[in-house]
Amino acid sequence: MNSNLAKYNRHWERDFVYPYPIKRKIFSSIVPYLYKKNILELSGLRRVGKSTLMYQMINELLYKKIDPYHILYFTFDESQLPIEELFHSYFVQARIDYKREPVYIFLDEIQKLKNFQNQIKVYYDLYPNIKFIISGSTSFFIRKKPQESLAGRVISFVILPLFFDEYLMFCGKEEFLKKPKLYEKDLEQEFGIFLNSQFIESISMKNTFEKKEYFSSIIKKIIYEDLPSIVSFDNPSILFRMAEYIAQKPGCIINNLHFAQELQISNKTVALYLSYLEEAHLIKKFYNFSRNLITSEKRFKRYYLASPSFSLSLVDFLDSGVVFENYIASIIHANYFYRDVYQHEVDFIQIDNNKNIIPIEAKYSSAIKTKELNNICLFMNKFAITKGIVLYGGVERKTIKQGDKKIVLTPYTSYE
Repeated sequence: MNSNLAKYNRHWERDFVYPYPIKRKIFSSIVPYLYKKNILELSGLRRVGKSTLMYQMINELLYKKIDPYHILYFTFDESQLPIEELFHSYFVQARIDYKREPVYIFLDEIQKLKNFQNQIKVYYDLYPNIKFIISGSTSFFIRKKPQESLAGRVISFVILPLFFDEYLMFCGKEEFLKKPKLYEKDLEQEFGIFLNSQFIESISMKNTFEKKEYFSSIIKKIIYEDLPSIVSFDNPSILFRMAEYIAQKPGCIINNLHFAQELQISNKTVALYLSYLEEAHLIKKFYNFSRNLITSEKRFKRYYLASPSFSLSLVDFLDSGVVFENYIASIIHANYFYRDVYQHEVDFIQIDNNKNIIPIEAKYSSAIKTKELNNICLFMNKFAITKGIVLYGGVERKTIKQGDKKIVLTPYTSYE
């Protein structure tokens, strides 16, 4: 099977540059790995902007004066061309000796190509001049069949939905963040719109119904098309019902046994199906925190859809505080929440690179009352922690001190 590679590689045209000038914040973190041997992987939800990041990386290489023909882009969305045939077509059409010359190979939606791990592994090991940049809408290739995987050869970045400051950048309203006190009302209004528009494509959609249909269609494509192409399971409609349940109750704590009874499936199937949704980046899972992290993993888990825009596409109404919490869940680098036997809860527990434990609460209100800090203070006292964070709806950063402990009230507009 041959493929016309020119249609995928517009940069082979004279002086062509891909028309994506606005870069997301993660771009600057990714670019240095363009010049390292490791396979560079971008994973994340459908439509979250992985292909655009690839095009921007190609622009970066062109800016560095890399020969355009030494850069190959191919997407497996339309054709599942085996890697060997792809390289043969590349050699024939572009006249590039990929076995000897340095080349950059961008492979988009690669999870659609069967056994791609071993196919890439051969070229990665034999030809150090080949730099692979791959993208996928699931992270299955890291977990599935580890003996055949690319583990140890991959530098991976998970591409999240937009942060609020990125949304403002794409709207051309960055100035709101430079003077947040002056634009406080504008920020509040834009944030309300943003919660329904956390993907770049949805920003230009003015109609709420159109946005709902857009996000609902992404969920359905993941469940009814993407996942069945990778793993075998009996009933995708059950997966959709699970997504609907989490949409109705963002941050819900799921008891697998009760959930299994409600859905009339086995406890084992519930766990398996939840893992599929998680691997497809459609839901985010948080463990109940314990200093013994193994114990944490055995406790009940809390789930959110990966974006409040997904939740709002499946339900007619959600409390604004819950939607705000869902937004924080979508962007936060944390794996835990906290809930004790007395129902004291902290929304998120983050463990930073230095192993510091940081409790984080999400409060949509612009004015935080002292009693709203009770749970985070209890957590800090129990675990002897000196710093906590409350992400809130105000625009000013404030610090509340209690003895040797401090709680930093951080505007949602400035959280990264």
